[in-house]
Amino acid sequence: MTKDIQTVGVVGAGTMGAGIAQLLVQHDIEVHLYDVSESVLTLGEERVLKGLERAERPGAFNLMRKTTRMDALETCDLVIEAASEDLAVKLEVFRKLDTLMEPTRPIATNTSSLPIARIAAATENPQRVVGMHFFNPAPIMRLVEVVRSEFTSDATVATIEALAESLEKTAVRCKDTPGFIVNRVARPFYLQSMRLVERGAGTPADIDRVMREAGFKMGALELVDLIGLDVNFATSTQIYQALGSPDRLKPTALQAMLVAKGYLGRKKSGGFYAYGENPPGTINPVLEDLVPEMGSHPMKPHDVLKTVIDAVVQEARVAVSEEVASRESVDTAMRLGMGWPKGPFEWEKTISRDAS
Repeated sequence: MTKDIQTVGVVGAGTMGAGIAQLLVQHDIEVHLYDVSESVLTLGEERVLKGLERAERPGAFNLMRKTTRMDALETCDLVIEAASEDLAVKLEVFRKLDTLMEPTRPIATNTSSLPIARIAAATENPQRVVGMHFFNPAPIMRLVEVVRSEFTSDATVATIEALAESLEKTAVRCKDTPGFIVNRVARPFYLQSMRLVERGAGTPADIDRVMREAGFKMGALELVDLIGLDVNFATSTQIYQALGSPDRLKPTALQAMLVAKGYLGRKKSGGFYAYGENPPGTINPVLEDLVPEMGSHPMKPHDVLKTVIDAVVQEARVAVSEEVASRESVDTAMRLGMGWPKGPFEWEKTISRDAS
């Protein structure tokens, strides 16, 4: 634990907030968990306790405090906001925290894509506002993206990086740009896989199988089903528009049609795959209507892999050229944040060797 961070406030007791709270108390940091809803707080505490029991650290629950009063966070050394991914909500939270806390105490947001500078600009002390993007589940995933806006001070960045290290996380510093590192560089992984299905290069199962056999834990299409087609589509659209609508990042018509028809993935009606009583890997029958020539122009596995990786590498190169992060940071972020076997530039070397 960093000697200056003894008590941390966490705003939002949902899945991410509870996960962050669990991680902190596991590392002997007192947590004040805040939410406007007493019932959400209770559920959040239950999540923390269950997580601590799984980690065989139930005694750490003694460091948990819950509150529905934001002024209870006034004396915290640092506050991490993990409220809903809604800019208006976050702006209100940061304005209130900025008036409560001493100006030197950092306030971090766990946003996955909202601009840090926009949030910071709503405060009187923007130098203490920083992105601290954990990945779900926070107690397990090793990456933390530390996102610095044009306002963020060196001292604030140093404090957040030291805290991440004390939590046994790998902190990767990145520029305040749409999608940061992971959500941006992962876009072509999803988009190219969908485009291959649209072009008849294979079924979702064909494309996903190639990626799993290459070492990915999940193919892009089964991962989209798990995340939720609507959630993934919204993120892709947001990043696409924020970066000036480049063709390479344009969301696919196939995903848009599935979402419009109510196919949102595992959580509702199926997505690229059918669930329920269907055997694993069953293709959603609606795809036969949406993609009449699905699988009619099959590509070799190596070509499927190269098509997806080439698009990922291209986006990684653009991000590096825009000084979002270094090549090494991009590779680290994609391995730890997405669970990929290699980062984009490491993949590029592998593909090049295989082609030679």
